[in-house]
This record gives sequence, structure tokens and C-alpha cells, in this order.
Amino acid sequence: MSYLVVVAPLKAGMGERARELLAEGPPFDLEGSVFERHAVHLTDREAIFVFEGEGPSSTLVLSAEDPTIWRAAEAWQECFSERPRVARTAYSWERGNPSPEISFAPTPGPGDSDGGDVFPP
Repeated sequence: MSYLVVVAPLKAGMGERARELLAEGPPFDLEGSVFERHAVHLTDREAIFVFEGEGPSSTLVLSAEDPTIWRAAEAWQECFSERPRVARTAYSWERGNPSPEISFAPTPGPGDSDGGDVFPP
């Protein structure tokens, strides 16, 4: 999984306006995008937009040609104290997801409720 993280510093007192814009939903079709997941985190001073998708992170971009992106940027512009910037991953950890085909459980044997005779008599 690759990530695109955009950090947007907010002007003082613009947290409520940011929540209002987020309540309207994304300004583009997420279903038709390359992203698998999207979340926005808010602090008192910033909005952090997280986009997740398959493939290399260089392919995760917001389409600058899409006019809805520009309209959304105009609406958000009143909230930003600085130009938003992309955050690069410096450290990441993810719990491994073991294959369902691999089991470390003991093999059932004679007398086990699931086993019975391992070898025919």
C-alpha cells in the first residue's frame, strides 16, 4: 500500500470551516480514482489529507486537470495559512497478515475430535 499525505496548515479559528467543508464530502469521485482509502485528520492548526492506493507512491497523485479539484482548492483556500505540502513517509510499520493457507496449529491425530485415524488401518 502506498500513501499520499498532504499537510495543510490552517488559519487560526478555521477549524469549524474545515469541518463544514469535510461534511460536504470529497470534491471528486473517489470510486473512479486510483485510491483505495482516503481520510482527513484535523488538529487545531492543520488538516492532514491521507490517500492510500496500490502501486508505487509516485503514481498516487491528485489530477490537476480535474476542474472539481480547483473548485475545492478555492473553497479551502480561505482556511489555509500556508500552501499545503506533501509529507513523505519517514517510517512505517504494518502488522504482517499471515496466509490463511499456512497454519502453525498441531495436526489433528487419533483421538482428536477433528482428526480420527491419521493413517488407515
